[in-house]
Amino acid sequence: MAAQRIPAIRAAVQIMKDEGVDIAFGCPGAALHPLYAAMEEVGGIGHLPVRREEAAAHMAYGWTRTNERAGVAAVAAGPGAARLVTGLYAAQQDAVPLVCVTGRAETGPPRHTAFRPPDLVRLAGPVTKRAERIVDPERIPGAFREAFRIAREGRPGPVLIDVPADLAAAEITYDPERGAATGPRPSGAGSVRGTASRPPAPADLGGPRAPVSGALAEIAGLFGPDPYVISGSAGGYARSGPPGWEVPAAIGVRKALDSRGEPDAEVVVVVDGQSLPHMADELAAAVRHEVPFVLIMLTPLDPEADFTDHVKLAEAYGCAGRDVLDPAELRSAAEWARKEAVSTRRPVLIEVRAA
Repeated sequence: MAAQRIPAIRAAVQIMKDEGVDIAFGCPGAALHPLYAAMEEVGGIGHLPVRREEAAAHMAYGWTRTNERAGVAAVAAGPGAARLVTGLYAAQQDAVPLVCVTGRAETGPPRHTAFRPPDLVRLAGPVTKRAERIVDPERIPGAFREAFRIAREGRPGPVLIDVPADLAAAEITYDPERGAATGPRPSGAGSVRGTASRPPAPADLGGPRAPVSGALAEIAGLFGPDPYVISGSAGGYARSGPPGWEVPAAIGVRKALDSRGEPDAEVVVVVDGQSLPHMADELAAAVRHEVPFVLIMLTPLDPEADFTDHVKLAEAYGCAGRDVLDPAELRSAAEWARKEAVSTRRPVLIEVRAA
């Protein structure tokens, strides 16, 4: 196919599609409109909006760990965008390849105004393999090609690309067979390479899933063969996420399983009593986009503990829930939750209260 004049971000979306990306997780914003428009025009890549920025990276993390392809998170620049760094750090620690796209309204460094967005390129530098700000639209295709390569090569990890909306919408001459336009390499002012030390990947993270043991193994045994168990407190899918990361990660896992034709595979999330409230609002995203999984919350019976009624909290987001006070009831509760998740296409909570 001959070279053609197209918006620079449309070339980037085509590259995402070539890399096997079929969904992007992100926080919508005006600065990302060129990206969304290109995704609509190219087709084949869905979008799942999140409530909080770090959840976008956690969802892409879960999608990546399941598909073994680099996932994509997209976040509009703004005061809350700094939270994306939390998700980037988790991906860096667990050697998970991600490509994170941040959109801003203006070209160049953030303006010095009272409401200027954070400089994500500098913030993300220590927790990414590369953080680059686009300063020339001709650079966009090459930056995206390199981002996927860098994210995967060596010890995998996240890469961030900061794309001003005006440059994303600018037309360039793009040759799909070459895979990139002829743009300049990033200069020192536009690119920051991560400098933080990178510990070796945990021994049990060599594959898409780590083996479960102990209490997790007992819980997994209540479900179908080889369920996808996600837990940060007791081992399992990964352990480097902050409190509450399991819910958005489960959404990414579930979407990956659906896209590869495994709708019957079961996703089970196990959290402790302190984790769920941190990102419980992402349950609303799961409900809206019909993402079913079983969420088991282990809460100690402690009169001094948080008085939150987690079952009612889950119900407020549109999910079903049930308390379990007697361990002998857990098996029947799990059977109920499995059927409920399938029939409603929503998450289902079991809160296990034990001494």
